[in-house]
Amino acid sequence: MLTQQSMVYFAPGPWHGLWRNRHQLMSLFARHGNKVLFVEGRSHLRPALAAWRSGKIGAAEIRQPLLQKITENLYSFHYPVWAPISGRMPVSWMTQKARSLALRTALRRLQMEQPIVWFSQPSMGDLLDEVPAARLRLYHVVDEYSAYTGQSAEHSQREQRLEKELIQQVDAVIVVSPKLYEAKSPYHDSTYLVPNGVDYDAYTQALRDSQLPADLAAVPEPRIGYSGLVGDKLNLSMLHELAVAKPHCSLVFLGEARFSTQAEAWRALVQLPNVHYLGEKPVAEVPHYLKGFQVGLMPYLQNRHAEHISPLKLYDYLAAGLAVASIDLPAVDEFRQQVHVAVCPGDFIHAVEAALADAAPGQRAARRAIAAQHTWEARAQQLSEVIQQQLASANGAD
Repeated sequence: MLTQQSMVYFAPGPWHGLWRNRHQLMSLFARHGNKVLFVEGRSHLRPALAAWRSGKIGAAEIRQPLLQKITENLYSFHYPVWAPISGRMPVSWMTQKARSLALRTALRRLQMEQPIVWFSQPSMGDLLDEVPAARLRLYHVVDEYSAYTGQSAEHSQREQRLEKELIQQVDAVIVVSPKLYEAKSPYHDSTYLVPNGVDYDAYTQALRDSQLPADLAAVPEPRIGYSGLVGDKLNLSMLHELAVAKPHCSLVFLGEARFSTQAEAWRALVQLPNVHYLGEKPVAEVPHYLKGFQVGLMPYLQNRHAEHISPLKLYDYLAAGLAVASIDLPAVDEFRQQVHVAVCPGDFIHAVEAALADAAPGQRAARRAIAAQHTWEARAQQLSEVIQQQLASANGAD
């Protein structure tokens, strides 16, 4: 495992929010003796002004320290609230200089002189020189960003162009799914596939505790559950049909609900008597909820975005021993013996029925055995090998 290194991870969002693979990996690297700085996403002028007017940003946010310690060896940094990205000169120049100075001050305080730098979004090409003495620059691709729902064709093309430019300027590209590997590897010889994983020990500990969270315990069995971001990537009409066809089953949703194109459909879904939205839960509590499901759902829309994903929830469901019902996606190809797959939305109810019948203790143990092969520790080890190989190549070139 990599140790005694410094890492800077440019993230698209805050540390305290929905936990992604980046949170898991950076936490692990910090526990193994690497100093990690998690740089939170930058704000833009118009949203920042709107947040100020609405009271979401105030004096407390302005006075908040830019650099904060999360745990041993792990820190978060957020850019000054008063220096958002602006498209106009001279304000854009001044705010960029303020952001850069604030970050470099944080790096000096942490004595991070030659860090390994990670980028996570196509639009981060302007950050390539933000850490001038970087030992290594990595692009961590977890989605097909140009395929996000609701964006215009022009915006999608811009994302693709920016991503190609970024890929050509980093030392290596790390992707989380085979489809992403197909899409990105033609643009960089050093492209590596490192899928998502699971905190297996957290599920082991949760399963030893027979108690369920009170709000979940109040939901009647059988519980057919979904955990993760509840948003436009889900096929809500398919889920509505499922809830109506299975009135004796409880559909349970965990996670932040965020919609732009399906808000009305979501409101209609949660009004059904057997649909239960329990809201967003801290990452440490999620295993205690999932263990109370009978089936884990992967009810995505079948589109270009879904083709490229590596769902965290798949590994979480398996670690909890759950039978899984999923729409047909490349992400489940490796797990077809453990996942009940619906070729199309019309077959999804049948996949759920098959999953409900798949409750034998031996099957639950088999699913957990599969999950044990996909831990975050194993993923961090893979990444350590990639990084060490890249560092060796860079030293050889020198």
